[in-house]
Amino acid sequence: MPSGKMVTEQTVIDRITWATWTSILGDEVLGIWPRNADKADVNCACVSHAGLNVVTGDDFGLVKLFDFPCIEKFAKHKRYFGHSAHVTNIRFSYDDKYVISTGGDDCSVFVWKCL
Repeated sequence: MPSGKMVTEQTVIDRITWATWTSILGDEVLGIWPRNADKADVNCACVSHAGLNVVTGDDFGLVKLFDFPCIEKFAKHKRYFGHSAHVTNIRFSYDDKYVISTGGDDCSVFVWKCL
């Protein structure tokens, strides 16, 4: 907050628009979780700067693209293959034209063009 005061009112907190959304937990990303997933299967997420999509990386080496917000359980998505091991981090570029994902055991960095 510009004044430097701590915000404690829930209604004010609920209206805050964050610069980025990278949490795998929350009502807005409930639908990113696959059926029968344990809480360690989805490793990372990032919402586009335009706020239209969320991209995730998981333990199976998949990069998935969802509409945002993604509140419907087991939401429809597009899947992209490339990593041979778990995806450790994922981000949209500043202009939302690319997605950058990093792999764990495969020690790779992928740059995906958003079409």
